[in-house]
Amino acid sequence: MASELSEKKLDAATGNPDLSNVLAHIKSLEQAKSDLELRLKETEQRAERMSVKTRESMQSAMDTLMKKWMDAVDTKDEVVKTQFKTGLDKLVTTSAEENGVWQMMVAASALHDRQEHNLEKLRVENNELRSKVDTMFTSPESRVVGQKSKAGEEPSRAGPDAGDCWAAFEKAIHSEF
Repeated sequence: MASELSEKKLDAATGNPDLSNVLAHIKSLEQAKSDLELRLKETEQRAERMSVKTRESMQSAMDTLMKKWMDAVDTKDEVVKTQFKTGLDKLVTTSAEENGVWQMMVAASALHDRQEHNLEKLRVENNELRSKVDTMFTSPESRVVGQKSKAGEEPSRAGPDAGDCWAAFEKAIHSEF
């Protein structure tokens, strides 16, 4: 009701409505707008700085981790690798770190790197064990374990003229019954 009265007030000198309240409100809106524009500009600058950092970290991951993985993958057509790399470059350019494709590529590349590390570790262990085994059994003396030793002479074995083993077996069976 008070606003209706203020709108109906007329300037005594001119007879026109009093616009000072409207002008004051417009001035406060303009001030609020300029404050919001300033905050928006600061936020955009902060986001751009964060985006640059994100892009740099993504590019670093692309150049180190993913490059090794992509080089290790065999494809029948090199164009496929080129297209894939171009797609990943677009993700880096747009700083799409939350993209599922990017996240899966990071995980796959990290898995490849970890498996490669484990495989190299197994190779080293295998080579160490082989060299131990090779040095361990090089001479007949080193092959002796505990109190056992190699037989001095070969035990005698029954040759082909020792008889028919099945006939001896049959004879043994018949003699028991």
